[in-house]
Amino acid sequence: MLHKDQRPYFESLDLVRGLAALVVLIYHIDFMFGLRGWLLHGGYLAVDLFFVLSGFVLSLTYGRGVANGELSVRRYMVARVARLFPLFLATTAIGFVVMTARYRSNYGDFDTANLIKSALLNVFMVPSFVTLYDLKVSFPFNPATWSIFFEMIASILFFFFFGKANRTTLAVVAAFAWLVLVATVAVFGTLDVGYASDNFIAGFPRVIFSFTVGVLIERAYAKSPWRCPALLFYVLLSAWLLLMQARSLLINPYVFDLVSVTALLPALVAAGAGVVLTGRARLLAIFLGQTSYAVYLTQGSMIIAAAGVSQILFGRKIYDFAPTVGFLFIPLVMLASYLSYRYYELPARIAMRRFGEIRTLNPVGPDSVPPQR
Repeated sequence: MLHKDQRPYFESLDLVRGLAALVVLIYHIDFMFGLRGWLLHGGYLAVDLFFVLSGFVLSLTYGRGVANGELSVRRYMVARVARLFPLFLATTAIGFVVMTARYRSNYGDFDTANLIKSALLNVFMVPSFVTLYDLKVSFPFNPATWSIFFEMIASILFFFFFGKANRTTLAVVAAFAWLVLVATVAVFGTLDVGYASDNFIAGFPRVIFSFTVGVLIERAYAKSPWRCPALLFYVLLSAWLLLMQARSLLINPYVFDLVSVTALLPALVAAGAGVVLTGRARLLAIFLGQTSYAVYLTQGSMIIAAAGVSQILFGRKIYDFAPTVGFLFIPLVMLASYLSYRYYELPARIAMRRFGEIRTLNPVGPDSVPPQR
């Protein structure tokens, strides 16, 4: 059975996830440092790292229960919705207010029909595919949530396919998805796809490849656990950060995208699985892991709000205060993310799972699996 006390916990992967969320943040606020287009230029690949981590963690947490039929689809989906939906919903609602206020202030009226359509679809984690706020993105109120949609798709596929498939089948799926990724780079010139209406379809091979690789890494680790020297882990982590920064200087940055998702990101997760953190490094990793989801989802509205405050209070663009504003904004996001985790995400997650467990309780059937924490 799947119980928290019966499976290992990888603080090192919390560290990876937390740093990946910070990479996305810095990638999006490069203008606050006066370095628009030059700071962590390959930051969008952090999303692919999220997908690898997701495959690993779901396989670790639910793999045995899914494969053995011990875990019902209802209980599994309650757990996944409780994990992903509360903050998704909150940041979508906040984004609705912030983005609408910003657009009205700057440009005046807009298409109310598209606003309503997007709101009704996005609130249920469904992409809208309309132009709103002059954005052609699938989730206009919080554009970052495009990847959460694909995360949920991967979660559903895990229960019905990935969690039951053998390693050979998974390897074939990963190989096919990789070929589609190569075609994606050939068509779009980048792997920064999946978020907009005109490249949305390319998000599927992006998530399927990395997610499948994550599942395969966990399967290999479960069969024969390994240990990785902490030094090697930190070297890989540093190399990833440095290469993302250097992406714009590379002769062929598009090849770098493929090499990263094919080798570097999986190697980083595999190394992280074999590292045991202790002391302050462990505490930092746990903190970064706990706040990572909020760092990723709250930053969009906070960036827009900060820009508005700068204009209202000082009559100046926020980038006029670079780089000071950048160094102040990051800890502000971290504080907001911690408060979100502590006082909203965690209570909401616990409440939703308890509600789901009460409704699905069946002491003589498959739902008698101990609660997933």
